[in-house]
Amino acid sequence: MKVRLLLSVLAIALTFASCSKDNDSKEEKKISKGTQVKNLYTFNKDNWVYFSFKKGVITIQDPENSLDWDIAFFAHYIKTNGGISGKGEGGAIKTDSNNFDTVTSAPTEGYTQDVKGTMSYGSYPNLTKKEGTFSPIVSGDFETKTGYVSLSPNNIGKWPSVYAPTKYVYIIKTAKGEYAKFQVTDFYNDGAKPNYVTFSYLISKDGKF
Repeated sequence: MKVRLLLSVLAIALTFASCSKDNDSKEEKKISKGTQVKNLYTFNKDNWVYFSFKKGVITIQDPENSLDWDIAFFAHYIKTNGGISGKGEGGAIKTDSNNFDTVTSAPTEGYTQDVKGTMSYGSYPNLTKKEGTFSPIVSGDFETKTGYVSLSPNNIGKWPSVYAPTKYVYIIKTAKGEYAKFQVTDFYNDGAKPNYVTFSYLISKDGKF
């Protein structure tokens, strides 16, 4: 009788877990210090997903000449609004921390602006390639040492599978020269589908968080 009861409880628990993983929607909520965006879908094959740290996801007609966006997402790539990617003051630096709360100040120098190069994305090993501009610091890559997600094809069938968030904390210079503390904590939604990014950020005008 106890065995049957236990199996019934497990079946109910798995049912609720399965239902919770079917939610693909993007959510934005306040955390203790900063804002968390959950399940932002980044794999738009035609366009980047542009994001303002003050307005959220926005539509940009002329990104190279707009100061309305701060970062943009495409698959596992990220670009900032500065240098070759935009007219803003954007750039990025990786901190030595994986703890969002312990990063309390932004460096005044040392920010790396975007570069132009070949982006590889899609289903390994049949990757699609195209030229574009992106942050060499924040963008994910195969076995990356600095990027926000590390790609490991040998992890197929394991967890966290091919895309493993490094959980590094970055400082992003915004288009208008402010500072944003930024950390990606997940690359999968609740249904274990990739390219759904969950991240936290906190903005500061003077670099103090």
